[in-house]
Amino acid sequence: MSDYTAPADLMTATVKAGQAKARMGVKDLLIRGIYSGLALGVATTLAVTVSVQSGIPFLGAVLFPWGFASIVIFGMELVTGNFAIFAASLWAGRVGWGSTLRNWLWVYMGNFLGCLIAALLISFSLTNGGTAEPSDVGAKIMDIALAKSVAVRELGLNGFLLFIVRGIVCNFLVCMAVMFGMGSKSVPGKILTCWWPIMAFVALGMEHIVVNMFFLLTGMTLGAPITGTDMVVWDFIPVTIGNIIGGGIFVGSLLYFTHGSKVNASLAVDSVFEKEEKPASPVR
Repeated sequence: MSDYTAPADLMTATVKAGQAKARMGVKDLLIRGIYSGLALGVATTLAVTVSVQSGIPFLGAVLFPWGFASIVIFGMELVTGNFAIFAASLWAGRVGWGSTLRNWLWVYMGNFLGCLIAALLISFSLTNGGTAEPSDVGAKIMDIALAKSVAVRELGLNGFLLFIVRGIVCNFLVCMAVMFGMGSKSVPGKILTCWWPIMAFVALGMEHIVVNMFFLLTGMTLGAPITGTDMVVWDFIPVTIGNIIGGGIFVGSLLYFTHGSKVNASLAVDSVFEKEEKPASPVR
């Protein structure tokens, strides 16, 4: 059996995935979102550790995608991927803006909580339980956190726009990986296809909101002089905007626009079958 899913079938599956996610309860959105934040936090720590120990940042980028692959394999929730999935479902008319924003909000919160838990655990480890100064890995995380917040503030509007652009490029790659993962029907296929775009965004130094949540929360926990305003205004807001554009417009919307007619035809056929399969109401 072929491991390949044709583009139109892939987009049909994407629209259906958006419908399923729109019906998901808050508990599951939070639990699955927390897992994703934890996984990316640990994967990020591994990437930084390998980069510091080897002096070769690219090796960290090569290893980082295992965290994302686990999210795909386990069916967890990552808000950046949902930006693309819900964009396609919105264009298909299968979800509304209310259910879309509901999903994005709860998954965003779950991802944040997962990153916060990871930040507390990793910070405790990197300081020997709070008895020592941050290790070399901890110092590097603090430097990265400052570069993603305070340094952006110092650049002003240019920094804000820069992080929007880097967020666009990042989530173009991340949502490409999401589509690759959905397009393959086997575990090896999902892992191998999604690995490369994720590696690329890390190697290129692009901005992913969930990864940045971990960096900033860990940096602040370790003692980096970052304020709440630095974190939210100069990182979370521009990166989130960029990620929405990169995933929602340049992946979800573009793929739907070119395959939409076939997607709608397929969904219409499915709707007919669903109606035929429903049991008839008893005559009264």
